[in-house]
Amino acid sequence: MLSKLTFLFNRLIVVLRIERKQLPIFLFLLSLSTLFWILTVLSKDYTTTVHYEADFVDLPDDKLLIEDKNVDLHLQVIAPGFTILAHRLSFRKHLPLSVSTFIPKKKGNKWNYYWLGKQSISQLQEVLPTNMQLLHVQPNRIDVLLDEKAERVLPIQIKTDLSFKDLFRQKEPIKLEPSTIVISGPKAVVEVFSSISTETLKIDDINANSSGTINIEPLNHSEINYSLSKVSWELKVEQFTEGEMTLPLSIKNVPKGYEIKLFPDEVTVNYLVSLDKFDLVKKEMFATSVNFDNTKKRLPIELVRQADFVENVRVKPDKVEYFLIKK
Repeated sequence: MLSKLTFLFNRLIVVLRIERKQLPIFLFLLSLSTLFWILTVLSKDYTTTVHYEADFVDLPDDKLLIEDKNVDLHLQVIAPGFTILAHRLSFRKHLPLSVSTFIPKKKGNKWNYYWLGKQSISQLQEVLPTNMQLLHVQPNRIDVLLDEKAERVLPIQIKTDLSFKDLFRQKEPIKLEPSTIVISGPKAVVEVFSSISTETLKIDDINANSSGTINIEPLNHSEINYSLSKVSWELKVEQFTEGEMTLPLSIKNVPKGYEIKLFPDEVTVNYLVSLDKFDLVKKEMFATSVNFDNTKKRLPIELVRQADFVENVRVKPDKVEYFLIKK
């Protein structure tokens, strides 16, 4: 292609009998003439169709757009060539349409707002370039579906994947600040949720208190908005130990005129307790008993009382043998 142009250019020089030393002047005059021709052409008015993508703005405060709607507007206009060229070269070709000026109509539990092109020529003209005259617009009607806007205050639940070093454990539920979040969106969608979760907090080999921030887990609903994107958390840890004590057994429902001999007559109680409360554990905080039942050869042991700050209480043995002795 380049070789053909070079050939034609050389032929033109020969035909016009232009000498080599006159070539720069010739090229300058040719360029100047071309420029004047382009300016003349672009300064004239032309009728053409330009394309814009509709942007839906100025929604009513109490309503939300519940569908992603892509609408291409085809505008027939009269405009100078310069304006048309600038539009063709523009990367952003969006035209704002104010939904608050649309005509509302109830549609079930939602609202249908519609726009009529013929009645909106003057409105569109205001947002077009001043030297672009609008003649016609397509489509002539645009419908958008809106829903009532709703808000709810919901608790935040933190998801965790924690592991602790030996003899350490979580002291109390993880504290979140704030502990609630406000979500807003279409009423029908907002009412589905009862809580909002965080991303998973993963920590290994924990042996001390820790804190930080964590992101709210995004929902698969683009219509839902959050009042915040992250929360602070605080994890309190305690060291614990195992305690052990020996307790006597009490007997219930002994037949009249008899006494019972238990083997063994006392049991060992093991429990877990926070290290800082170990010395607070007393024998009188625990009680064990057996309920006599002559249909059983071994009687199960029941833990009837325990300290409220100990955990994982285990009684050994869990059953005892007995002799029934007549007085």
